[in-house]
Amino acid sequence: MKHVFVSEDGRVRSGWVVAAFAAVATVVMGGAQVALAVTGLGQAVRTLDDPSLAFVTWSTAFAALAATLVGRLLLREEVGLSRTKAGRHFALGLGLSLGLVALACGVPAVAGVTTLAWSGVPASRLVVVLAQHALCVAPTAFAEELLVRGVPLKALSRGLHPVAAVAMTGLAFGALHLSNPSASWVAAVNVALVGAWFGAVAVRTHSLWKPFGLHVGWNFAEGVLFGQPVSGLLPGTSVLTARWPKQPGFFSGGDFGPEAAGWTAVLLAAAVIATALWPRPQAHAP
Repeated sequence: MKHVFVSEDGRVRSGWVVAAFAAVATVVMGGAQVALAVTGLGQAVRTLDDPSLAFVTWSTAFAALAATLVGRLLLREEVGLSRTKAGRHFALGLGLSLGLVALACGVPAVAGVTTLAWSGVPASRLVVVLAQHALCVAPTAFAEELLVRGVPLKALSRGLHPVAAVAMTGLAFGALHLSNPSASWVAAVNVALVGAWFGAVAVRTHSLWKPFGLHVGWNFAEGVLFGQPVSGLLPGTSVLTARWPKQPGFFSGGDFGPEAAGWTAVLLAAAVIATALWPRPQAHAP
Protein backbone atom coordinates (compact mmCIF):
# COMPACT_ATOMS: atom_id res chain seq x y z
CA MET A 1 0.00 0.00 0.00
CA LYS A 2 2.90 2.32 0.75
CA HIS A 3 4.08 2.25 -2.87
CA VAL A 4 0.67 3.39 -4.03
CA PHE A 5 1.31 6.77 -2.44
CA VAL A 6 5.12 6.90 -2.21
CA SER A 7 7.67 6.02 -4.89
CA GLU A 8 10.86 4.04 -4.37
CA ASP A 9 12.85 7.22 -3.65
CA GLY A 10 10.57 8.06 -0.72
CA ARG A 11 8.71 10.94 -2.42
CA VAL A 12 4.96 11.25 -2.75
CA ARG A 13 3.91 10.13 -6.22
CA SER A 14 3.29 12.97 -8.66
CA GLY A 15 -0.41 12.19 -9.17
CA TRP A 16 -1.13 12.53 -5.46
CA VAL A 17 0.89 15.75 -5.30
CA VAL A 18 -1.16 17.29 -8.09
CA ALA A 19 -4.43 16.06 -6.56
CA ALA A 20 -3.58 17.48 -3.12
CA PHE A 21 -2.40 20.76 -4.65
CA ALA A 22 -5.63 21.11 -6.67
CA ALA A 23 -7.77 20.28 -3.64
CA VAL A 24 -6.13 22.92 -1.44
CA ALA A 25 -6.31 25.56 -4.19
CA THR A 26 -9.98 24.76 -4.89
CA VAL A 27 -11.01 24.88 -1.24
CA VAL A 28 -9.19 28.15 -0.55
CA MET A 29 -10.44 29.75 -3.76
CA GLY A 30 -13.99 28.60 -3.05
CA GLY A 31 -13.84 30.03 0.46
CA ALA A 32 -12.53 33.33 -0.89
CA GLN A 33 -15.32 33.53 -3.45
CA VAL A 34 -17.95 32.86 -0.78
CA ALA A 35 -16.43 35.58 1.41
CA LEU A 36 -16.44 38.04 -1.50
CA ALA A 37 -20.05 37.19 -2.34
CA VAL A 38 -21.22 37.61 1.28
CA THR A 39 -19.46 40.97 1.62
CA GLY A 40 -20.69 42.18 -1.77
CA LEU A 41 -17.14 42.55 -3.08
CA GLY A 42 -17.30 39.74 -5.62
CA GLN A 43 -18.72 41.82 -8.46
CA ALA A 44 -18.18 40.87 -12.09
CA VAL A 45 -15.14 42.63 -13.53
CA ARG A 46 -15.18 43.84 -17.13
CA THR A 47 -12.31 46.34 -17.41
CA LEU A 48 -8.71 46.52 -16.22
CA ASP A 49 -9.47 49.82 -14.47
CA ASP A 50 -12.15 48.27 -12.25
CA PRO A 51 -10.95 48.47 -8.60
CA SER A 52 -12.88 45.25 -7.87
CA LEU A 53 -10.22 43.42 -9.83
CA ALA A 54 -7.97 43.67 -6.78
CA PHE A 55 -10.26 41.34 -4.77
CA VAL A 56 -10.20 38.69 -7.51
CA THR A 57 -6.46 39.08 -7.92
CA TRP A 58 -5.54 38.68 -4.29
CA SER A 59 -7.97 35.85 -3.60
CA THR A 60 -6.34 33.94 -6.47
CA ALA A 61 -2.89 34.78 -5.13
CA PHE A 62 -3.87 33.58 -1.64
CA ALA A 63 -5.11 30.25 -3.02
CA ALA A 64 -1.93 29.82 -5.09
CA LEU A 65 0.31 30.53 -2.10
CA ALA A 66 -1.61 28.18 0.21
CA ALA A 67 -1.47 25.29 -2.27
CA THR A 68 2.21 25.96 -3.03
CA LEU A 69 3.12 25.90 0.66
CA VAL A 70 1.37 22.54 1.07
CA GLY A 71 3.11 21.17 -2.01
CA ARG A 72 6.55 22.41 -1.00
CA LEU A 73 6.57 21.98 2.79
CA LEU A 74 4.37 18.93 3.31
CA LEU A 75 4.81 17.02 0.04
CA ARG A 76 8.42 18.12 -0.61
CA GLU A 77 7.80 19.01 -4.24
CA GLU A 78 9.99 21.50 -6.07
CA VAL A 79 8.52 24.86 -7.15
CA GLY A 80 11.22 26.53 -9.26
CA LEU A 81 11.83 29.63 -7.15
CA SER A 82 15.59 29.50 -6.78
CA ARG A 83 17.01 33.00 -6.36
CA THR A 84 19.91 32.21 -8.70
CA LYS A 85 19.68 34.66 -11.63
CA ALA A 86 16.07 35.39 -10.64
CA GLY A 87 16.22 39.04 -11.69
CA ARG A 88 17.89 38.22 -14.99
CA HIS A 89 15.33 35.53 -15.84
CA PHE A 90 12.44 37.82 -14.92
CA ALA A 91 13.82 40.68 -17.07
CA LEU A 92 14.40 38.37 -20.03
CA GLY A 93 10.83 37.11 -19.74
CA LEU A 94 9.53 40.67 -19.73
CA GLY A 95 11.49 41.51 -22.86
CA LEU A 96 10.41 38.40 -24.76
CA SER A 97 6.72 38.91 -24.03
CA LEU A 98 6.85 42.61 -24.89
CA GLY A 99 8.38 41.71 -28.24
CA LEU A 100 5.83 39.03 -29.07
CA VAL A 101 2.86 41.19 -28.04
CA ALA A 102 4.27 44.05 -30.12
CA LEU A 103 4.14 41.75 -33.15
CA ALA A 104 0.69 40.45 -32.21
CA CYS A 105 -0.71 43.98 -31.97
CA GLY A 106 1.46 45.86 -34.45
CA VAL A 107 1.15 43.65 -37.56
CA PRO A 108 -2.71 43.74 -37.55
CA ALA A 109 -2.52 47.54 -37.28
CA VAL A 110 -0.10 47.73 -40.23
CA ALA A 111 -2.43 45.41 -42.18
CA GLY A 112 -5.28 47.85 -41.54
CA VAL A 113 -7.46 45.38 -39.62
CA THR A 114 -7.02 47.20 -36.32
CA THR A 115 -5.85 50.71 -35.43
CA LEU A 116 -3.37 52.04 -32.91
CA ALA A 117 -3.11 55.71 -31.94
CA TRP A 118 -1.37 57.71 -29.23
CA SER A 119 -3.80 58.18 -26.36
CA GLY A 120 -2.39 61.47 -25.12
CA VAL A 121 -2.90 60.43 -21.51
CA PRO A 122 -0.89 62.66 -19.12
CA ALA A 123 2.20 61.11 -17.59
CA SER A 124 0.80 61.62 -14.09
CA ARG A 125 -2.23 59.51 -14.97
CA LEU A 126 -0.03 56.78 -16.47
CA VAL A 127 1.92 56.59 -13.22
CA VAL A 128 -1.33 55.89 -11.38
CA VAL A 129 -2.29 53.28 -13.99
CA LEU A 130 1.10 51.57 -13.62
CA ALA A 131 0.67 51.42 -9.87
CA GLN A 132 -2.85 50.04 -10.23
CA HIS A 133 -1.61 47.44 -12.70
CA ALA A 134 1.18 46.41 -10.31
CA LEU A 135 -1.32 45.94 -7.47
CA CYS A 136 -4.35 44.56 -9.29
CA VAL A 137 -3.12 42.74 -12.42
CA ALA A 138 0.50 41.67 -11.97
CA PRO A 139 -0.20 39.50 -8.88
CA THR A 140 -2.63 37.46 -11.01
CA ALA A 141 0.23 36.56 -13.31
CA PHE A 142 2.34 35.35 -10.38
CA ALA A 143 -0.61 33.44 -8.93
CA GLU A 144 -1.49 31.70 -12.18
CA GLU A 145 2.13 30.67 -12.72
CA LEU A 146 2.22 29.12 -9.24
CA LEU A 147 -1.13 27.41 -9.81
CA VAL A 148 -0.23 25.88 -13.18
CA ARG A 149 3.53 25.89 -13.69
CA GLY A 150 4.77 25.69 -10.11
CA VAL A 151 4.22 22.51 -8.13
CA PRO A 152 1.89 20.87 -10.73
CA LEU A 153 4.36 21.20 -13.62
CA LYS A 154 7.27 20.04 -11.46
CA ALA A 155 5.33 17.03 -10.18
CA LEU A 156 4.04 16.02 -13.60
CA SER A 157 7.51 16.40 -15.12
CA ARG A 158 8.79 14.04 -12.45
CA GLY A 159 6.07 11.44 -12.97
CA LEU A 160 5.65 11.77 -16.74
CA HIS A 161 7.72 13.05 -19.65
CA PRO A 162 8.24 16.86 -19.49
CA VAL A 163 6.56 17.26 -22.90
CA ALA A 164 3.43 15.59 -21.53
CA ALA A 165 3.59 17.80 -18.42
CA VAL A 166 3.85 20.96 -20.55
CA ALA A 167 0.94 19.84 -22.74
CA MET A 168 -1.29 18.96 -19.79
CA THR A 169 -0.65 22.18 -17.89
CA GLY A 170 -1.08 24.18 -21.10
CA LEU A 171 -4.49 22.63 -21.70
CA ALA A 172 -5.45 23.31 -18.08
CA PHE A 173 -4.36 26.93 -18.50
CA GLY A 174 -6.56 27.29 -21.57
CA ALA A 175 -9.54 25.68 -19.83
CA LEU A 176 -9.20 28.06 -16.87
CA HIS A 177 -9.87 31.00 -19.23
CA LEU A 178 -13.06 29.59 -20.76
CA SER A 179 -15.11 31.43 -18.14
CA ASN A 180 -13.60 34.83 -19.04
CA PRO A 181 -15.75 37.43 -20.83
CA SER A 182 -16.01 36.92 -24.64
CA ALA A 183 -14.20 33.58 -24.36
CA SER A 184 -14.45 30.97 -27.08
CA TRP A 185 -12.87 27.63 -27.88
CA VAL A 186 -10.48 29.40 -30.25
CA ALA A 187 -9.44 31.71 -27.41
CA ALA A 188 -8.98 28.71 -25.10
CA VAL A 189 -6.74 26.99 -27.66
CA ASN A 190 -4.62 30.12 -28.02
CA VAL A 191 -4.35 30.55 -24.25
CA ALA A 192 -3.32 26.88 -24.08
CA LEU A 193 -0.53 27.78 -26.54
CA VAL A 194 0.47 30.62 -24.23
CA GLY A 195 0.57 28.10 -21.40
CA ALA A 196 2.62 25.68 -23.51
CA TRP A 197 5.16 28.42 -24.25
CA PHE A 198 5.42 29.47 -20.60
CA GLY A 199 5.64 25.81 -19.55
CA ALA A 200 8.36 25.03 -22.09
CA VAL A 201 10.36 28.00 -20.82
CA ALA A 202 9.91 26.81 -17.22
CA VAL A 203 11.15 23.32 -18.11
CA ARG A 204 14.14 24.58 -20.11
CA THR A 205 15.27 27.06 -17.45
CA HIS A 206 14.24 24.93 -14.41
CA SER A 207 12.82 28.17 -12.99
CA LEU A 208 9.54 30.04 -12.68
CA TRP A 209 11.18 33.46 -12.86
CA LYS A 210 11.23 33.73 -16.64
CA PRO A 211 7.57 32.59 -16.92
CA PHE A 212 6.75 35.17 -14.23
CA GLY A 213 8.35 37.82 -16.44
CA LEU A 214 6.64 36.49 -19.56
CA HIS A 215 3.22 36.58 -17.91
CA VAL A 216 3.58 40.00 -16.29
CA GLY A 217 4.99 41.51 -19.47
CA TRP A 218 2.26 39.94 -21.61
CA ASN A 219 -0.58 41.39 -19.55
CA PHE A 220 1.12 44.78 -19.25
CA ALA A 221 1.88 45.05 -22.97
CA GLU A 222 -1.63 44.07 -24.02
CA GLY A 223 -3.57 46.21 -21.59
CA VAL A 224 -1.47 49.22 -20.58
CA LEU A 225 0.85 49.63 -23.55
CA PHE A 226 -1.23 48.65 -26.60
CA GLY A 227 -4.73 49.23 -25.21
CA GLN A 228 -6.01 45.74 -26.03
CA PRO A 229 -8.36 43.46 -24.08
CA VAL A 230 -6.52 41.04 -21.79
CA SER A 231 -8.24 37.64 -21.88
CA GLY A 232 -11.63 39.33 -22.22
CA LEU A 233 -11.04 42.18 -19.77
CA LEU A 234 -11.43 45.42 -21.71
CA PRO A 235 -8.60 47.96 -21.45
CA GLY A 236 -8.85 51.11 -19.39
CA THR A 237 -6.31 53.91 -19.50
CA SER A 238 -3.41 52.99 -21.80
CA VAL A 239 -0.45 54.47 -23.67
CA LEU A 240 -1.98 53.62 -27.06
CA THR A 241 -5.66 53.53 -27.95
CA ALA A 242 -6.76 50.58 -30.07
CA ARG A 243 -9.78 49.75 -32.16
CA TRP A 244 -10.59 46.28 -33.41
CA PRO A 245 -13.40 44.42 -35.25
CA LYS A 246 -16.08 42.96 -33.02
CA GLN A 247 -15.94 39.64 -34.84
CA PRO A 248 -12.75 37.64 -34.24
CA GLY A 249 -10.66 36.78 -37.28
CA PHE A 250 -7.11 35.93 -38.27
CA PHE A 251 -5.75 39.34 -37.27
CA SER A 252 -8.21 40.17 -34.48
CA GLY A 253 -9.51 38.35 -31.46
CA GLY A 254 -12.48 40.66 -30.99
CA ASP A 255 -13.33 41.65 -27.44
CA PHE A 256 -11.30 38.77 -26.00
CA GLY A 257 -8.12 40.40 -27.28
CA PRO A 258 -5.16 39.30 -29.40
CA GLU A 259 -5.09 35.93 -27.63
CA ALA A 260 -8.10 34.86 -29.72
CA ALA A 261 -6.55 35.81 -33.10
CA GLY A 262 -5.09 33.37 -35.62
CA TRP A 263 -2.02 35.57 -36.11
CA THR A 264 -1.22 35.31 -32.41
CA ALA A 265 -1.54 31.53 -32.65
CA VAL A 266 1.13 31.54 -35.39
CA LEU A 267 3.45 33.61 -33.20
CA LEU A 268 2.86 31.42 -30.16
CA ALA A 269 3.43 28.19 -32.10
CA ALA A 270 6.72 29.63 -33.37
CA ALA A 271 7.67 30.61 -29.79
CA VAL A 272 6.94 27.09 -28.49
CA ILE A 273 8.99 25.47 -31.27
CA ALA A 274 11.87 27.92 -30.83
CA THR A 275 11.93 27.27 -27.07
CA ALA A 276 11.91 23.51 -27.59
CA LEU A 277 14.72 23.65 -30.17
CA TRP A 278 16.86 26.27 -28.43
CA PRO A 279 20.27 24.73 -27.60
CA ARG A 280 20.72 23.79 -23.99
CA PRO A 281 23.49 25.70 -22.21
CA GLN A 282 26.76 23.82 -22.14
CA ALA A 283 27.97 22.71 -18.72
CA HIS A 284 31.28 24.28 -17.76
CA ALA A 285 34.15 21.94 -17.16
CA PRO A 286 35.37 21.89 -13.54
